[in-house]
Order: sequence, then structure tokens, then C-alpha cells
Amino acid sequence: MRIKLGMWAGLIAILVTLSACASSGKSDEGLRSRIFHYAAAIRWNEIEQAVKYIDPAVLAEQPFTAADAGRWREIQVARYVEGPQSVDAQGRVEQTVQIELIDRATQRVRSIVDRQRWRYDESAQIWWLETGLPDLTQKSR
Repeated sequence: MRIKLGMWAGLIAILVTLSACASSGKSDEGLRSRIFHYAAAIRWNEIEQAVKYIDPAVLAEQPFTAADAGRWREIQVARYVEGPQSVDAQGRVEQTVQIELIDRATQRVRSIVDRQRWRYDESAQIWWLETGLPDLTQKSR
């Protein structure tokens, strides 16, 4: 009897572990997909699409305005190079992206650094960008 009880406990432990791994995998896959589509929106200057990846709480504090859209229309993204990702103590994913911009009026090229931080929303089961859109007012690097 004790052996059967031990087998059941072991089986339950294995199932719990597998379900945790499966949910982590979904989270990881969701992150890869979100970062890929966000990067594509930035690369193609589809800024209204990129805004949809920003954490709603961040957008409530700092809404995307017509003036912001106007600034993005003045530039063209020429290059978007993602750096390695890391995970902080709260489980948020951080990554640094080098973005090369071309001023449409002057054709001047400059480079900025975007330090992104993504957080996983357990209730919605989705990753949100907490750091907002890249800062176009940065000095060239």
C-alpha cells in the first residue's frame, strides 16, 4: 500500500513539474513572438502597431500623442540590432537594442540605444514592454 501511495505522490510531482515547464515554455514562446513583432513594427516604422506592445499602465501615464507620431514620421529606421537578453530579480526580461535612424529631411544618420524591459502579465498571459518606445531625443552614439 505504501509503495502505491509513493508511486502516486511521485506521479503527481512529475505532472506538476511538467505543467510548470509547459507554462514556462508558453511564456518564453510568447516573449519571443512579442519581441519579434514589436521589432518588426519599429523596423518598418509602423509605430502605431509598436504602441500596442507597450504596457497599458505605462501608456496611461505617458500616452502616445499626435506629436509623438509626427516625430516618428520625420525619421526612418535604417538598422535595428538586438543585444542579448537577461532576466532581472522580478522575472522581467531586459535587452539593449542599437537603432540607427535617418532624418528624412537632412538624410543625417544617427544611432540611439533602446534599453527595453518586458514584464509578463500572469492574468492576461502576455508580455508587455514597460519602457515605452525608443527615445528619439537621445544624442547620437
